[in-house]
Amino acid sequence: MSETKAVEQDQMGQPSAAHDPAVVFERNGEIALLRLSRPPVNLLTQELRQALWDSLAEAEADREVKALVLLGTGASFCTGFAPDALLAQDAAPSLTALCDRISSCTKPIIASLHGSTLEGGLALALAAHYRVMGRAARLGAPEITFGLLPTGGVTQLLPRLIGAGPALELLLSGRPVSGPQAAKLGLVDELAQKRTGEAAVEFAKRLIASGQGPRPSRDRSEGLRDGASYFKEIAARREEIRGARIIAPARIIDCVEAAVMLPFEAGVRREMVAREECFATEESKALRHAFFSERRAARLIGAEGAVPGEVKTLGLVGSGNFALGIAMAALDHDIEVRLLGNSADQLVIDEQRIKSVYTRAVQQGQMTSEQRDARLKSLIATTQINTLAEVDLVLDATSGSIEARARLLARVEEFLPENTVLATVADRGFVQIAQDLAHPERFVGLHFFAPSQAMRVVELARCEGVNLTALATAHGFVRRIGKVPVTVRARDGLIANVVQEAGWSAVDVLLLMGARPARIDAVMRGYGFAAGPCEVMDAIGLTYMSGAVAQFLVSEGRKGKAVGQGFYDYHEDGGRDDTTSEAILADLRRQGGVPDLRLSDQDIYERIVLAEANAGARLLQSGRAAHPVDIDVVMMLAKGYPRYRGGPMKAADLMGLLHAEMRLRNFTDQAPDIWESATIWRELVKNGDNFESLNLI
Repeated sequence: MSETKAVEQDQMGQPSAAHDPAVVFERNGEIALLRLSRPPVNLLTQELRQALWDSLAEAEADREVKALVLLGTGASFCTGFAPDALLAQDAAPSLTALCDRISSCTKPIIASLHGSTLEGGLALALAAHYRVMGRAARLGAPEITFGLLPTGGVTQLLPRLIGAGPALELLLSGRPVSGPQAAKLGLVDELAQKRTGEAAVEFAKRLIASGQGPRPSRDRSEGLRDGASYFKEIAARREEIRGARIIAPARIIDCVEAAVMLPFEAGVRREMVAREECFATEESKALRHAFFSERRAARLIGAEGAVPGEVKTLGLVGSGNFALGIAMAALDHDIEVRLLGNSADQLVIDEQRIKSVYTRAVQQGQMTSEQRDARLKSLIATTQINTLAEVDLVLDATSGSIEARARLLARVEEFLPENTVLATVADRGFVQIAQDLAHPERFVGLHFFAPSQAMRVVELARCEGVNLTALATAHGFVRRIGKVPVTVRARDGLIANVVQEAGWSAVDVLLLMGARPARIDAVMRGYGFAAGPCEVMDAIGLTYMSGAVAQFLVSEGRKGKAVGQGFYDYHEDGGRDDTTSEAILADLRRQGGVPDLRLSDQDIYERIVLAEANAGARLLQSGRAAHPVDIDVVMMLAKGYPRYRGGPMKAADLMGLLHAEMRLRNFTDQAPDIWESATIWRELVKNGDNFESLNLI
């Protein structure tokens, strides 16, 4: 095969059939081209690892081959393992063994890096003797996001090449670096000015001409020379991660420290042991679940064959932060927005606020002035309903009552062609709104969360009788603006608010049992929430809460943070305390003859966690939620459920369903409406299943 043709395929190759070679061996004069051929991202399956192992042996045995170029077909060089196929130990040949085989090759190996080089792909690249990288390519070690550390010797090679500080920044942040950044760090030998594969071949030719041989990364020590700075960086990073929720950061730092203290082989063994230890933790299991869940929950099931319409223009009805956040999310993804309001003066203010946000982004280097101007040009603010006649989707983002929303959408519908989708951001009242529409079959719910531009999940409410094309169009719109659409049956509360309110109801009972607001909040922050439930309810306002304790405090004039008094008294210096509210609640308990109970931290968080998991189980049992992952994803992305807990349903799985169901039984007498277990618990326990098994249905 010619050089040009061979190298073109490393960035333009089409997906191979399963029976095609996983690694294609080609010759370009004295250079062997080993092309990973499982596009688009060349995942490191056992098949591919074995094929690469065999191809390395073939190239090394060929006397005419003087150098090897390792490259990838498709969009990327290699992105490691399929997330749902991660194992504590991979089958032979393992990645570690394969990297050792590359490193020990008697002929120089050049890695040609284009697209993404991540996880195991980074291990292959570092094991190679030289690296040529595209300017737009990315290189990184995102394993920390799964609660893991890399394998294949990455924790030993990175610090040898670039030192402890830069290595730990890559490993602990999980963020990839670009080609120029990688070159500046010293991770690559050349930045390609043309096709990466062509540049790598030219680099190999120069190596052969100059007589340069292999240069194993394991034998390099540039990053280890300044021992004092190295250990200072280790100590600083250990201090930074003090109190981390997962053990992976500490194990990564241990391994990077080992790189300067132990022989390479011993450091790699420590890396392997540390990875197995991390893999077995509940936190890593939950983080891996969280990653898989977002993909699963974003699927639109039951609309197979529906052809979605493209939303090029969004009609948005509403004003204020919530509506403007949705408008900017659409503008940011090249969707024209027609913003409908009932006040010309307010629309001028809204336009100025959007302009100010984008201008600030330009000043901070987050976008160019040309990008800002293009987005502002795509925004049309108007008070005329007929301007919505040519939009593809109309979204009600007002804050009115259900009756007002129904009247508004019925009025807007008069100006729309029959294929335009109608939606509301409300989480309830779907039947009432639909019955006022001439074409209810095109109506869906799109429940965004505040702040609407930033929050990554949207509950897609599937109304009865909805046209599948309309549903698919709304689903595609949500994905296009960079959010995760979770489809749920259109019932009041949908998922997020129903599950969260169950947790708040548990808090209500705990307060009556004698747990102080500050204690409950401290326990739930310790569990992993950024803020405790009493803090959150105070911030929203207790007048919006349905719990008996919250309503009693409202009757005492304690309406929440906005008025300076709720579960807490808020002081001018920014401090707060729950002394007054606890005295009020203690008096309330005495009047009701309710004794204070001794509650452990576990008693508190299990009651709250299992109240939410039980609410989720009831949603599954009723068919309102299709899969447990739908509940987990919504709660993690919308309500701040700790990602390393995996969501309430995963938390119940990790707790053990038998234990969880027994605890629910223990709590039931205190509040059957909260803790009486849904029958699905007993069914799963009886069959030896868990909630994860329902995700596979």
